[in-house]
Amino acid sequence: MKTHDSCSHAVESCLEILKRHAPETPLLALGQTLFWDEPMKLAVLHWLQQVDPNRRLIFGIHDTDYFARLHTRALPKNARTVGTYALLPHNDGSTRALWAAAGEIAQLFGSETVPTLAMFAKYGGNVERVARHCAETDPQAYIDALTEAWGWRALVALDTAPRPVCEVPLREISEALDALLEFGLDGTWRMLEDSQARTRACNWAWNLRQRAQQYAEAHPDASLADLFAALYPELLQMLHGLPLPDTVRFTRTTELLRFNTRTAHLPRFQIVEAFLNPATRPACEDAYNRAVAGTPIYPLPEFGEGALPFDLLIPGKGRGTILLTERYLSVLTPEPQIVRLPAPVHTVQQLAAVVERTWGDRCTLVGKALTLITMLAHEFVFVFNERGSPYLERTARMHHYLREAGIELPIYPLLRLQYPTWDALQAAECVSLRLPEHLACAFGEPVVCTDVFAKRWRAVVSEQQHLLERLRTTRSPRALMQLLAEREGDAWSVRLQEYDALHARLTNTVGSWAAMLREQTHALHAERRALIAEIQRHPHQFKTLEPRLRALKARIKRLNLERKRVANAPEAKALRTRANQLECEAERAKLELIRCAYLTVEGLHHTHARPTAWWFLIVSPRWFHACAHNLEARLEAL
Repeated sequence: MKTHDSCSHAVESCLEILKRHAPETPLLALGQTLFWDEPMKLAVLHWLQQVDPNRRLIFGIHDTDYFARLHTRALPKNARTVGTYALLPHNDGSTRALWAAAGEIAQLFGSETVPTLAMFAKYGGNVERVARHCAETDPQAYIDALTEAWGWRALVALDTAPRPVCEVPLREISEALDALLEFGLDGTWRMLEDSQARTRACNWAWNLRQRAQQYAEAHPDASLADLFAALYPELLQMLHGLPLPDTVRFTRTTELLRFNTRTAHLPRFQIVEAFLNPATRPACEDAYNRAVAGTPIYPLPEFGEGALPFDLLIPGKGRGTILLTERYLSVLTPEPQIVRLPAPVHTVQQLAAVVERTWGDRCTLVGKALTLITMLAHEFVFVFNERGSPYLERTARMHHYLREAGIELPIYPLLRLQYPTWDALQAAECVSLRLPEHLACAFGEPVVCTDVFAKRWRAVVSEQQHLLERLRTTRSPRALMQLLAEREGDAWSVRLQEYDALHARLTNTVGSWAAMLREQTHALHAERRALIAEIQRHPHQFKTLEPRLRALKARIKRLNLERKRVANAPEAKALRTRANQLECEAERAKLELIRCAYLTVEGLHHTHARPTAWWFLIVSPRWFHACAHNLEARLEAL
């Protein structure tokens, strides 16, 4: 681990720069759920209290985001359903198109790291062959299991219309939410081998589940977002270990982006103005469309004429894309809303007046993909974890195109936090952890102490990356079995000896006889070709040579039939079947090695950058304080 000084200087420098150039600007941490990495951003409070104690740190619930999307009506086999929700894993098979936000959770070491089919192919894995010919289950079930993200689950509503988090009734989802928490929390405390640590963690997990259920029972008309808002301060206070200072505040996007005639003047809606103004609208639309090109994000024309990169959330009617032409304002909610305009709308204040007159003053205007960050970066310094938000690169590209068109939007830089997650684990008192299968394989032991894990994880990741490269270049079945024998020991050494013996028997018995027949056949083919050439040179001799040509053809046919008979002899078929079986076992073992190595490499890198906050409370609160004390940060311009 780096020294405390070298880690802390980066955070102090970032905060000092903000102190000079954005002295009154709050920090904003915005996320869909408190059960993932968002509360980790509280780590910056350790440095704020030393460098800039009066700056506000605001935690926001992104309750206007959609709860989840499966993009299919067919649930995978054996999917667990709780009421009107399904608890699903993410894989590269039946749930490939799953997208979850507010209803996801991961056990310790788990993440939404999907070992994709493309990844297996990259490292030389033949998934299709194994699934079709070597798996004991049906091919789809095998692919689902092989490509499943370890230790991760998401809740998906079974109704077809997606809903934003603020409109998910708590009474409807509370039972399913408890099942989700049970998977994550109980699956984590069961990894603790020490009885005292396990008992403490079990009690903490049970209390959190009970707290959620008690809130749901006491607030039957509340939404899932209301529950998050109630639990957020409690979770942060547990992480902090002390009462939170007054500078820590809480909000939601339904509050931040409330859109009416009283809020339309706020800087957060300045980019909306740029998209409405006829003088800048074409350049803004072009910048957005160019920035999303080559991505799964839809360009504006895909939504229809007059589409803007903003959604309107209308209470009781849902959320939908805004389409604005000279004569009509349309919102593509589940049941589209269409308003005929008495006059063209060219300013944000005019748009707010139409919205408020039609649907009231409690609507929310939310930026799509690239524009949400821009909206709020006018007034806040966004706090992001490393690997946070896949949209940032495209957002920066959009701003580049806007500047090229002469449109300047004043926005604050992002504050990127870099946690020493797995390095800091050695600060916890030694807690023995029972590792998941892929990590147990990588570490070479099923149980490790937290400080041992902290010291070894980087070397283990390097070893597993090296293993992936070896597997990528190991092509032949025999070379693969040699690698497996080297790693796994006697079991694969015995299989390799058997595989060599099978091929020796095939060569010495069936193979030699087949080779003799093949040589005879080749000789007859050569004689036949020579005879055909002779006939072509001397066509008048055809009648003389034709009987000999027919005889050669008949002899070749008999030899081919004999070769087929030899190849299909019971002994040969048995030898080849057993050899193919061993090759299948080796290919399947290779896929398991690829899966374990990839989950170790990518999974640990991902969770190092974006750890789940409540893991720290289950394992050891000291772990979080070590993360905060050794935090790194950088400013990132858009």
